[in-house]
Amino acid sequence: YVWITYAAVQSLATAMDRSGSKEPLDLVKDLKAHGADTVIGPLKWDEKGDLKGFEFGVFQW
Repeated sequence: YVWITYAAVQSLATAMDRSGSKEPLDLVKDLKAHGADTVIGPLKWDEKGDLKGFEFGVFQW
């Protein structure tokens, strides 16, 4: 979970830097429009706010 959490924080920081705001709606607009380059690769969001093409797997052994 470390890399996914790190990517989430990177996305938030990127949106805050680009938008110059800490307001949630401004950050959402920025991420929907531009996405974010993260440690796990580029992330993009659709109009509903869902990640595009992101797959997450949980394994048990």
